[in-house]
Amino acid sequence: MITLAGDERHGSKTRDWEIENPGLERIARSIADLDGQRLTEISVTEDEPFRYLSIAGGPDLYLVTGESADGEILQLRDPEAGSEQVQLVCGGQMGVFERSALVTQAQAIDAVSDFLSGFPEGFGDAWSVE
Repeated sequence: MITLAGDERHGSKTRDWEIENPGLERIARSIADLDGQRLTEISVTEDEPFRYLSIAGGPDLYLVTGESADGEILQLRDPEAGSEQVQLVCGGQMGVFERSALVTQAQAIDAVSDFLSGFPEGFGDAWSVE
């Protein structure tokens, strides 16, 4: 089963939410809703075999990380984006990231599509796999 989860922040209060079997369209809407203030992170998890993707940040740039079914740590990168430092709120925490570690909304949605399909083409060059 696939689960979409996230949290919504209102001042010092946080409300967690979860949707089972959301489909790509619903996940894409959740990515588009990430605004770096009220909504700063979502995760897409598969139970069997366990694997997940976390999409954080917004509204313009996103940090996409995860874990494969084999336990490999994943990060989607945009190496052509350069090395400038960018501030981004991820999971409610401000961080500074190299621009090449961040992707656009379209790239994040494509990554989720590949994830839902089980990465049929394997991990491409954009993925850092450890």
